[in-house]
Amino acid sequence: MALKFKKKFAHKSNYGGTRSTKDIDYIVIHYTGNSGDTALNNCKYFQGASRGASAHYFVDGGKYVYKSVAVNRVAWAVGGCYSTVGAAGNYYKKCTNANSLSVEMCNSVGKVPANVRDQTIELVKFLMQKYGVPASHVIRHWDVNGKNCPMPWIGADNNGWKTFKNAIGGQSVKYTTVKKTSSKNAIRWMQGKLNSLASGADIAVDGEWGPATQKKLERYWKQLGWKKGSYAGKKTCTALYKNRKK
Repeated sequence: MALKFKKKFAHKSNYGGTRSTKDIDYIVIHYTGNSGDTALNNCKYFQGASRGASAHYFVDGGKYVYKSVAVNRVAWAVGGCYSTVGAAGNYYKKCTNANSLSVEMCNSVGKVPANVRDQTIELVKFLMQKYGVPASHVIRHWDVNGKNCPMPWIGADNNGWKTFKNAIGGQSVKYTTVKKTSSKNAIRWMQGKLNSLASGADIAVDGEWGPATQKKLERYWKQLGWKKGSYAGKKTCTALYKNRKK
């Protein structure tokens, strides 16, 4: 079923400033901690001032996915630190409010209902493809700072979370164009491929398109006997996927 969105934006006091969508590196899964709540009711709550928190999307398995914060705005969803004991908080200071999208699952106390889980899977696959986020960067609030969220899916060996990750894992992100304005994950992918395929010294795989990345790409084009350009288009991306060296 195709996703349908409704906008019900939070009060401006509940989220941060603007950002480039190319800075989106992670998708974080949460739960509201309530029983019987809806995406719409949560959005209405955050339309009140000074709630001190926010999320980009709310999901309840209904007709619509509700958008509460624009993706080019910083939601306040993964700040602070609750625990870094064991596997908890493994992404602390790596995943931040500034580089993540947050998805809140409603009505999920004790167990995530099938319709909520399925809609979350569909939404996450959509976001992965749109913003170039790999499945390995779809994580839980618990993974970020050790908060028990989403409670039914926390822990290092949680079957519910494993099932969810398997469901989104089949959705591989495939890049057909990589430009200076592309997501950092897209640029990292290209940089890694160029290091393995193009001659010369390796470049930093940091998601930043600087002079070294441009020169490495131009070296790859020369290696293939192609004219140089300003970005990696479909032809170049296809060659990178096929691991062409000449």
